[in-house]
Amino acid sequence: MILPLTDHLRGLNKGLWMEEEKCVQFLKDRFPSRVSCYFRNCERARKSILAKLSNSIFRENLEEIQTKAIAVVKKEGNLYVDGCLSEEKRIPKDDLVEGRTYQLIHQGDNQVFFPIKRMSAFQFVEVGVPLVKRKGTHVRSVESASDLVHLLFQGESYKNVDRFVQELNNGSANLALAYTFHEEWKKKVKEEADRLEVYNSLDYVLEKGNAARLFYEQLVVEGHHLHPGAKTKLGLTYKDAWKYSPEYHQSFPIRLVAVRKEHILANGTSFASTFPELNEKAKAELRNLGCLEKQFLILPVHPWQYDHVVPTIYDQEIENGDIVLLPKTQLEAEATSSFRTVAPTGGHSVVKLAVNSQMTSTVRSISTQTALNSTVFSEMIQQIKANEPQLESFVPLNEKGGAAFHSEDVLKSRNLTMLIRESIEDHLEEGEVAVAGMSLYAESPISERSVLHELVQKHQIISNQTEEQAVREFFTSYVNRVLPGYLTMMVKYGVALEGHLQNSIPVFKNGRLSRFFFRDWGGARVFPERLRKQGISPKFAADSVSVTNDHSTIHNKLYYTVFQNHLGEIIRQLVQYADIPEQTFWAEVKRVCERVLDTLAERNDLVEQVEEDRKYLFQATVMHKSLTKMRLTNSPGDGYNAVPNPLV
Repeated sequence: MILPLTDHLRGLNKGLWMEEEKCVQFLKDRFPSRVSCYFRNCERARKSILAKLSNSIFRENLEEIQTKAIAVVKKEGNLYVDGCLSEEKRIPKDDLVEGRTYQLIHQGDNQVFFPIKRMSAFQFVEVGVPLVKRKGTHVRSVESASDLVHLLFQGESYKNVDRFVQELNNGSANLALAYTFHEEWKKKVKEEADRLEVYNSLDYVLEKGNAARLFYEQLVVEGHHLHPGAKTKLGLTYKDAWKYSPEYHQSFPIRLVAVRKEHILANGTSFASTFPELNEKAKAELRNLGCLEKQFLILPVHPWQYDHVVPTIYDQEIENGDIVLLPKTQLEAEATSSFRTVAPTGGHSVVKLAVNSQMTSTVRSISTQTALNSTVFSEMIQQIKANEPQLESFVPLNEKGGAAFHSEDVLKSRNLTMLIRESIEDHLEEGEVAVAGMSLYAESPISERSVLHELVQKHQIISNQTEEQAVREFFTSYVNRVLPGYLTMMVKYGVALEGHLQNSIPVFKNGRLSRFFFRDWGGARVFPERLRKQGISPKFAADSVSVTNDHSTIHNKLYYTVFQNHLGEIIRQLVQYADIPEQTFWAEVKRVCERVLDTLAERNDLVEQVEEDRKYLFQATVMHKSLTKMRLTNSPGDGYNAVPNPLV
């Protein structure tokens, strides 16, 4: 037996055990010396995915768990239930940890005890491990996310349980693999930092220069901080995940295909003009294959897509010569934090490519509308920026061009698609460090603190402040640079950017936030009436999901991504770092919101919009994206549940 599970639990976790076995087989074939390290990391990975799932279940109040839970704590050998000394004999006092608070839920004949580490805004209950499950006199720990799903979700409404369990098992095995390789990489970085005599990741990146340009993009081993499917990569083998995922720090070749011009819809800057030398090589290869180059356009394709998807979905087009595979011409690249967004080596652009594989909860192909709207959205942002000089430090990374295969078949239209985006390296000034937003909560391999912790410490040292002063000033500076941009865009122009940490790149200089970059228009939502009032009328592609006439759509989009996902995580990290009440930070967020709204309301034509958005921002409850419920029920579109609003 290779994994620390009893025979009974191995039966319950058969799917998980099988996924881990597949991963072990990959390691035996390619990296046999790392197999033992993988075994050590399996339990750690299981606990991490289990904790994310538990957090999500409480946050979304699934099965009314948050509402019905009973607070249980063991103190000096006695058991207290909701603060009162308990005589309840069925609760396993001897199996609970002294001094730890649990939330107890009853599910049928089962009792499940969730150890609680802390609670934060938006109903964020941070659950620890181990979870304890009791049925009758039998007590055991809950060993995995799939184990917990089977305990809690068996009703008819949960139609997607088996698929969701598969996603969680795959994610757990992937996370153990990521931990295994991260240990070696972390050791090498720490040794190099010691030689360079630097003691945090910021100084390390400055010392390394261009050699560390993707350091923060590739730092997040754990993946999305809220999603229980953070490491899910269905459709990829573990060898594929190792070859192409950012946490493995590897380069790989972008592949190319030639497509007859009449089958391409395109907008803006082409791949050919972005990479002219490569395009000439591709055209030469095309000529050698006996094709008339003037009839074709060159498109980049993710190497996994080139090998596993293009030959199948486009078999007829390949057979009749409308698509020509170019096996010899390639472009070296590395993954950014997004698996499908790749940074060509030495290039001044990044390329977003379709990947027909499920990662987290979404298949990562790209719609034709997203490709064609890329430049339209960028031009719209530039018009807005020209009208708002006070937002100078709120900077877009523009999408310069997009292209897609033209077909009525959705699979064909979504799987040969690409976007070209500006690279942040072209914007950076001397002494600036661009920190990919999701890496703020990642552990630095140098200090073993979070990157956010390192930033605050650097700010504290340079400013000669106390820890509390540094934390407060750091956060005040951050929200004053970030929030006015997001709020002005929505309130005045009806543009709700998808401002979560994955789309954010704060830039720091001498320990202070100097500029804030935002990227990726695919998830944004636009309320066109507000734009038209400001004299802006972008021509988005027909049937674009980005365009909405529903106010709640732009409200929910902005609030979930900016306030909950983005600021909520930064505040949660700062509360752990400094002994400052959480509500102190939210009070500052509210103060900035009020200032921006009051300033916008000075214009008569915006008064109604300001009051409508103010009412939403400061209502008692707001909508939180229900990531786990959406997967359990396989619901189309986004699902939300109401959570208390910390801005009230």
